[in-house]
Amino acid sequence: MVASQDNDKAKQASVNATSHLAEKYGWKNTNEAGYTINEVPSGLLRPVKIVCLGAGASGINLAKLVQDQMQNVELQIYDKNSDVGGTWWENRYPGCACDIPSASYQFTWEPHIWSQYYAESPEIFDYFKGIVVKYGLSKYIKLRHRVDHAEWDEDEGHWNITVTDLESGDQFTESCDIFINAGGPLNFWEWPKINGLKDFKGVLVHSAAYPEGLDLNGKRVAVVGIGSSGVQITAKIQSQVEKLYTWISTPTWMTPSFASKYSGVGGGNFKYSEEQKRRFREEPGYYLKYCKMVETQLQEGFLAFHHNTPEAQGLEKMARQEMMEKLKGRDDLIEKLIPKDFPVGCKRPTPGNGFLEALMSPNVTTFTKALDTITEQGFLDPDGNEHEVDVIILATGFNTTWVPRFPIIANGYNLQDQYRKNPISYLGLSAPFMPNYFTFYGPYGPLGQGSALCMIEKMAEYFAQMIRKLQLENIKSYTPRLSVALDYQEHTDLYHNRTVWSGNCRSWFKGGKLGGKIMLHPGTRTQYMELIAAPRYEDYEIQYRNRNVWYWLGNGFSTRDLDGRDLTWYLGLVDGKDEQQHFDV
Repeated sequence: MVASQDNDKAKQASVNATSHLAEKYGWKNTNEAGYTINEVPSGLLRPVKIVCLGAGASGINLAKLVQDQMQNVELQIYDKNSDVGGTWWENRYPGCACDIPSASYQFTWEPHIWSQYYAESPEIFDYFKGIVVKYGLSKYIKLRHRVDHAEWDEDEGHWNITVTDLESGDQFTESCDIFINAGGPLNFWEWPKINGLKDFKGVLVHSAAYPEGLDLNGKRVAVVGIGSSGVQITAKIQSQVEKLYTWISTPTWMTPSFASKYSGVGGGNFKYSEEQKRRFREEPGYYLKYCKMVETQLQEGFLAFHHNTPEAQGLEKMARQEMMEKLKGRDDLIEKLIPKDFPVGCKRPTPGNGFLEALMSPNVTTFTKALDTITEQGFLDPDGNEHEVDVIILATGFNTTWVPRFPIIANGYNLQDQYRKNPISYLGLSAPFMPNYFTFYGPYGPLGQGSALCMIEKMAEYFAQMIRKLQLENIKSYTPRLSVALDYQEHTDLYHNRTVWSGNCRSWFKGGKLGGKIMLHPGTRTQYMELIAAPRYEDYEIQYRNRNVWYWLGNGFSTRDLDGRDLTWYLGLVDGKDEQQHFDV
């Protein structure tokens, strides 16, 4: 912070040194059209304010970047939850873990020595919470604050954000130059529509709002849903409960977890030994090589997501054989669970370690028709028989329509209405008609492969470049061109005919719809990171705060001319120091 303050003082001194030159020497400052030169040097970064929704991984990374690398930026993050961590604070159900190896699920700027190959939810939450504490990022974050409305003021060139303090109930409006949505695509859970749901007298919970301390030992439990959460819960609690009921109403591929080449037996988890952790800790170079080894497997699998490739065919053959072997003797489950009309990867693969084994246990009953009716004491099976249970766990997922939970309005458009019809996004980072609005992992982002955290870092760096240019060049707003976003959508739609994501399945990649548009970047993660390494400003409508776009050039000086930095930096820096020195050689 001291270095930043010194830099600010130097910049202010450079302003003071030249701001009165025109007046002092009688230079013409204003022309006949009324245009006036701004009597300050170029290179000054005007103050801007960012409001960010969400204090999960994306919001935390943004706070760290602002603190370390950005100048004259005020950041305010709002989160509805009572703690940071986003999905890893919300999801605390039994067995909740990341299906990406922990060595790949960490920020590049904060490597961590994990206890397991696939980290569980509490450890991941502690990782993010620890970062906030270690780097003092809580000063940017207001918890238990819900964003309810956002509207762009074209005349003033800023967003008005309506926020509710969930503790007091007070509502207020805050203005900002840039609004960043870091809420993520999977945090809007809702109760499923099941007859009699509200009649149940036992314990009814949703996996996304699982209460701490819920004791399932010796209980009769029903788990509804076989997405990632339902699979993990079933595998975890089967040995604890007296009786477990599950439903398989739609087929689902069960696969080993990602990067299973280096995992435990059969793609399972394992704990790192004390010796492994010691070496990771004491030999950073060795740990980096290990992380790169694991990450490389995530990077190399893109062809497996394409129709008719040997990689895709091999993956499906392996998954089918493994499922049939683990379900041997249960032809009813084999018939119902193994998909016939869509390939592996059409939905995000569901790592099934322990799940299929749980279904074969004598204390588990699995129905192959959807749950229709819940009663006061339990539920009705497909034959109309009532089964009493103590606990019903609804692992039924999230609203996956991409529609924002609150109005986001600009230039006569409400993003809610636009996304209900057809989500149109620019690279998953911004949206047409929405000035100075950025999103982490919006529609058409790199959602289908690998770890999110390295992509989050690259997205934040992209936003930082955009914001710095806005500060430097007196820019009022950026809005992605509709024609460019539509061209990207056209290319994406055509490309995905060749990918497994176009199969006949429902997935949140397609807004939960059969035949829905596949809202994934049409390429590898490598391609996406290269694509956003530097903004394509030609893809944006840029509005300036002054009618003359060169107003920011100011009085002809650069801050470098005046603030003590090396005036001949282009020849190279002496001893690596960017400061003006006097030489006598």
